[in-house]
Amino acid sequence: SWIERANSQALLSDILDLSELFHPDTFLNALRQETARSIGCSMDSLVFLSSWRSPVAQAKIQVKVGGLQLEGCRFDGVHLSENQHDSPSVSAVPACHMAWAPQSSTADSTDSEESIWLPLYTSSERVKLVTHVSLPCGANPNQWIQAGAALFLKQQ
Repeated sequence: SWIERANSQALLSDILDLSELFHPDTFLNALRQETARSIGCSMDSLVFLSSWRSPVAQAKIQVKVGGLQLEGCRFDGVHLSENQHDSPSVSAVPACHMAWAPQSSTADSTDSEESIWLPLYTSSERVKLVTHVSLPCGANPNQWIQAGAALFLKQQ
C-alpha cells in the first residue's frame, strides 16, 4: 500500500502507520534528509517537531502518523491524564503530525502549555527507540516520567 500511495504522489497526504515499516527511524531520517534538501539547509540544523492539534506550521514537509499506542497514562489529543483503576494499561492516541523544521523557525513558536518529550518505541517491550514525541502535559512533567509513560507503534 505504501508503494501504491507513493506512485500516486499521495504517500505524505495520508495517515501513515509506521508499524508497517521494518525501520521507522530510517523513514523519519529520510524525511529529515528530504526536508533539508527542499529548503536548502544542512540536516544538522533541523529539529524534530510534533503537533497533535494541527499541522506543524513551520514545516515544509510533514507526515501524519496514526496507530500509536500509549502506556502509563491516557491522552485525548489535548492533554495527558492519569489512568483510572479500570483503564486499559495501553490505549490508542489520536494521529500526530511530525516534521523537521529549521531551528530558527522554532525559536518564536512557544507553546502556551508545558509539554513533555516521551519516547516512541517500536514495540511495548521498549527495546528499540524510534524518536521522542512532544505531548502537552500540564504543570507536572515529572508525574509522567514516574508513571513510566511511553509511546510505541501499533502491534501487528
